[in-house]
Amino acid sequence: MERTRKCALKDGRTMVVRPASPDDSSAVIDTVRSNAMERSYVLMEHYGKDVASEKAYIAGMNSSKELLVVADVDNEVVGCLAALQADGGRRPETAHTAKVGLHIREQFRGVGIGPYLLEYCIAWGRDHGFKKLEANIFTTNQRSLNLFKKSGFVEEGVRQNRIHVGGMFISEVLMGKVL
Repeated sequence: MERTRKCALKDGRTMVVRPASPDDSSAVIDTVRSNAMERSYVLMEHYGKDVASEKAYIAGMNSSKELLVVADVDNEVVGCLAALQADGGRRPETAHTAKVGLHIREQFRGVGIGPYLLEYCIAWGRDHGFKKLEANIFTTNQRSLNLFKKSGFVEEGVRQNRIHVGGMFISEVLMGKVL
């Protein structure tokens, strides 16, 4: 699998999907935080603690167990996708599974970035011996649910009232794709 891929977006621009580097730390945090304003889409406690810790995390990634790629349009990071081996690979029972998270800046949604990032992730998962990809998506994020379904993920269950945000309870859809 090629580590860097170029593709044409629906709006005619070119996107480069590439592994994140430590220099992308600030842009990755900004991309994830750009979704945080939508509150029901992202849980910020897992991302964006600070640039220094994000740089150290990216620099220390194990590319056979962890994937962090960015979508770069006109030299700007506009999206990112992470896939992490379930339970950090510590449990043999789940080591075949990778958890997937995807973030795209709002103004870049709908031009084809999501499907390309998921396609990249699926190829990476197969190349690294994973047998399954999983994603947890809030029911309020219908756009993301549709994207994952179009990429071959299926609904495996729903955690009712999984999170309490902004005075309301939000359920979470568990999605999976067998590779």
